[in-house]
Amino acid sequence: MFFLKRNNSNKENVSEKRIVSDNVIDNANNVDIFIEFFHTLEGLKEFPYNLAIESVESLHRTAKSKEDFFYYLMEDSIFASLYSTFYEKLFITLIEEPSMANSLIDNFSEQCDEREALIAKHTHHHIQFIQNGGNCSGCLCCNNHKDVAALIPYWQNRDMDFFIELYVGMQTIQFTLENLLYDYIPSNLAIIPYLTEFNVLEFRKYLFNFATQQLRR
Repeated sequence: MFFLKRNNSNKENVSEKRIVSDNVIDNANNVDIFIEFFHTLEGLKEFPYNLAIESVESLHRTAKSKEDFFYYLMEDSIFASLYSTFYEKLFITLIEEPSMANSLIDNFSEQCDEREALIAKHTHHHIQFIQNGGNCSGCLCCNNHKDVAALIPYWQNRDMDFFIELYVGMQTIQFTLENLLYDYIPSNLAIIPYLTEFNVLEFRKYLFNFATQQLRR
């Protein structure tokens, strides 16, 4: 699972606009092709960062209390992070079976309800682990609790700013990967070889840093 701690130096690492040349895809480990895709969405109502901001504002409005809001921030952040790992697995499959890309994407879409139910179950177990201060009597997620252990002190300290940044960052990632999968890849199959684990991880880091910088303005 992918989480990032706050780091003020991130403010210096994200440029306002990335302009890449036509030969950017010459290197299979060049993440710029995906960064360029992300910035082509700027100015649109459905820009992933804008959707993430709308989402956190809606969450704040509908939460019955500050404590509920804080809980939902953590819950949805973990859910979004877990969801992104499913995108990553699909991207690897697309690289292995590029001729089946459209069918694989359709199947992924059709399995949405089943996937979300599984993610919700895993999210629940991770939250219990965090609320119990890192203790677990045994569950189906024990082997992966280490992925969320870094959140424990922020939960115990009720660090609202941290979880708002985490939420917006994770939502930005999820909305972007969703757009990439359903709206961009089907008509741009040539980018499939570049959906490597390295590129996707670096892209997720970039998106998180971008969202964090925007929040701190």
